[in-house]
Amino acid sequence: MPPVCFVTGAAGFVGRHLLPLLARDWSLRTLVRPGQRLTTSDGEPTTPIEGRLDDERALRAGVTGADLVVHLAALVSFRHEDHAAMQRINVDNTATLARLAREASVRRFLHVSTISAIGCTRTPTSLDETAPFTFAPLRIGYCDTKFAAEQRVLAEVARGLDAVIVNPPSMYGAGDRRKGDGSLLSAVLAGEVKWAPPGGLNVANVADVCSGIVRAIERGRRGERYILGGENLTGRELMQRIAAIVGGRAPRRAAPRWLVERAADALALKERLFGSRPPVTSQILRLAARFLWYSSEKAARELDWRAGSVDAGIAAAWRELQDSSPA
Repeated sequence: MPPVCFVTGAAGFVGRHLLPLLARDWSLRTLVRPGQRLTTSDGEPTTPIEGRLDDERALRAGVTGADLVVHLAALVSFRHEDHAAMQRINVDNTATLARLAREASVRRFLHVSTISAIGCTRTPTSLDETAPFTFAPLRIGYCDTKFAAEQRVLAEVARGLDAVIVNPPSMYGAGDRRKGDGSLLSAVLAGEVKWAPPGGLNVANVADVCSGIVRAIERGRRGERYILGGENLTGRELMQRIAAIVGGRAPRRAAPRWLVERAADALALKERLFGSRPPVTSQILRLAARFLWYSSEKAARELDWRAGSVDAGIAAAWRELQDSSPA
């Protein structure tokens, strides 16, 4: 009988790619909505634990007798209106799950965080896991709550939990609705993006990140965090990569940083009166003016892991978008 792995957030983008890898060595339990059932890519069913992340009864059932917990679930939002919900889901519920895992003597807890819990810069500089958290002045709820979630996990490590944290970047691949129709791919295809962001972003193929998660489960050191980064690209370079794959036209110039920052301030005032309207919010604009560039040398050294080009992930997302488009 294979050991048991309890997974939260298994129905999401990363979960779709990670479950088949976990199913090779683990018997899978998945936290699901009532009536929902998940299978791996080869059709094998997972054992459902019905409930939500704020359902302590369901979480306790998930961790009881489990050897491994993989915590993927989180609320990703860049709307100021969602801050309270992210505090509850990303921070409080993570703290509860980590505590229950420790109390159930789970052998390993793998917490999937984000590079947005590390730091950012105004210049093209790569940060590593030791960088101080510098997102706080930007007042971005997702960054703040994911950083706080890591602190809750580390607090349980101090109480005896064997936990490892991984910090993936923005990912491309099949199955991500946010990067499908109506997103940057289709906007570049239509030539709708006139100016590139002035900052930079680390981007990766989701398949590479999932292989890194498995390596962290197997080789990661207790209480350590590992950046599972891909390529460091400027906003213009990323759009050029996308245009080369999907067609269309990438912008030739980046917007001035001062202009993007002023636009973010103006939009923040408007949002207080009329609410946020994604995909472009004041928080997104604040991030667009910064460099979110990172080094994955620690993961390469300790996990024997390296990411390939993000192009494969962009191409997979584009193929799925084409397949799902009406003829």
